[in-house]
Amino acid sequence: MVKRNLLLLFLLLYAGMGISQNVQLIERLKTKAKEVRGISKVNILNDLVDEILQPKPSSDNCTAAKSYADEAAELAEKLNYDLGMARSFEQNALIYKTLDKPVQYLKWKRKAENVTIGPAMKKQQEELNDQRVELAKLGILIEHQSLKLQEQDSVLLNKDALLFSTEEKVEQLSTEKKLVLLENTLLQKESRIKEIEVGKQALKSRFLIAIMSVFLVLSVILYFLYRSRNRIAGELVIKNTAIKKEQKRSDELLLNILPHEIANELKRTGKAEPKNHQSVSIMFTDFKDFTLIAEKLSPKELVSEIDYCFSAFDEIIAHYGIEKIKTIGDAYLCAYGINNAEQKDHRVIIKAAQEILTFMDKYQKEKEAIGKQGFSIRIGIHTGPIVAGVVGKHKFAYDIWGDAVNTAARMEQSSEAGKINISADTYLLVKDDFTCEYRGKVMAKNKGKVDMYFVEGGE
Repeated sequence: MVKRNLLLLFLLLYAGMGISQNVQLIERLKTKAKEVRGISKVNILNDLVDEILQPKPSSDNCTAAKSYADEAAELAEKLNYDLGMARSFEQNALIYKTLDKPVQYLKWKRKAENVTIGPAMKKQQEELNDQRVELAKLGILIEHQSLKLQEQDSVLLNKDALLFSTEEKVEQLSTEKKLVLLENTLLQKESRIKEIEVGKQALKSRFLIAIMSVFLVLSVILYFLYRSRNRIAGELVIKNTAIKKEQKRSDELLLNILPHEIANELKRTGKAEPKNHQSVSIMFTDFKDFTLIAEKLSPKELVSEIDYCFSAFDEIIAHYGIEKIKTIGDAYLCAYGINNAEQKDHRVIIKAAQEILTFMDKYQKEKEAIGKQGFSIRIGIHTGPIVAGVVGKHKFAYDIWGDAVNTAARMEQSSEAGKINISADTYLLVKDDFTCEYRGKVMAKNKGKVDMYFVEGGE
């Protein structure tokens, strides 16, 4: 009977050792969860919940695991970690199902079903499932070994019973023979116990190797996921930079074609409504005897000369906030007072015209110095109401219309080389700041006789 009690005590100690190892693993996982961050923490929390729920979910271990499962789910959602969300959502569903809370169970079950797992994640899940199958096989092997050990222990118990049943016969033996028989029995039991211990250590080693393999596979998967995420993030930064660069170029091109206010309206609404402007100063310029001079130049030289002059005009009018409208052959058209409502100082268009004359005078002298003929310019300015808007669908253009535009063209046609010819309407706006010569009423095409003035100086 004493020997049977010793054997039962040994079996209880073996079971307690398994429980103790589970408790130690749970404590190690709790400590590790406090030390790591990000996806690693999600995986450790999920492993911790699985260990707490071993060997099967119950009300007590579900209550203990609930806070860790909630923390894993919240962190996985924040990191947008699909695999972590899938595991933690399923764990929460299992916990609430065990706690007999159907509403919460259905909520987490639906969340788990709605998690989208991409191809890479599916591959990871399959690898994890393969590892779980291997662990399950290992568990079956352990269980099989335990059954064999139980059978062998049963045989030992039967042998003990047989020994005890023959005690009366043994009593007939001499004291010396009894001692020898007992010693041999103890030696057999000690040998069997050693064999059992060796088997247990081998099973533990295989189990630890399997666990380490799982962690190694997970570490490799997480590393490649981290590399992939960084690569994708870098590609997105490059693409966003290229998009911003192209957008900046598009905006600059749009501002080269349209006034700032109209360009903003087009970007904001996709269209630009026509606008009425009551007081706009319009300037026309063209080159005198352009056709005769152009015939002496090659096409390349002609375009180069016009580009040189018009580029200078662009810089001058931009300095004064004057909007370039378009060029037609050798004619250059610009307007002041359409960019915003604050453009009311019409003196600036006279200043710009004077700077253009100064530039053209210097240009002619440079041409004469090398024995070539340069262009001479005529300028006409008129102030009045116009309509401005964007026309065209595929190649849109900003333009202005109205009688004031036609009158400005007549001022230029009636001007002289090296002169600024202005209408009476413009003269009334600038007469206090510039010296002007009244030309009288000059005949203008389709206009009849119109009061005109040459700007001689001022400012």
